[in-house]
Amino acid sequence: MIRNIFVFLVLVLNGCVLYLDDTSSRSSSSSSYGNVWLESAYLSCSYDAYWDISDWVFEIYADSYYGPYEVMEVGFYINNYDYQNMDYVGNGWWYRNIVSNYYDCDRYYHFDFVAADYDGFEGYYIYEW
Repeated sequence: MIRNIFVFLVLVLNGCVLYLDDTSSRSSSSSSYGNVWLESAYLSCSYDAYWDISDWVFEIYADSYYGPYEVMEVGFYINNYDYQNMDYVGNGWWYRNIVSNYYDCDRYYHFDFVAADYDGFEGYYIYEW
């Protein structure tokens, strides 16, 4: 409630707000089926009220029994529905940026990260925003 009042006041006085959410209340869990695992997920979201756009950043580390270069694909589902494929940026890290006016920073989301290696093994990581 206080956050909504603050956002309203900033909008009225300034017209633009950058909203960075506190991640201390977020929860996550991981599991692996075979030789692939995911860890160290980082999610952030900033909101531009003037344009009504949320800018999401997703990063996660994927590794396998034979090393991070054996991980073939990493992606995630948003609320068990919308699948987003991630890009490999090196040393086992995968990245995705989403700019959207549909996925707002202040809503609850359930992210299911999935990774697969070349042998068909999978790993899962759940993050609740």
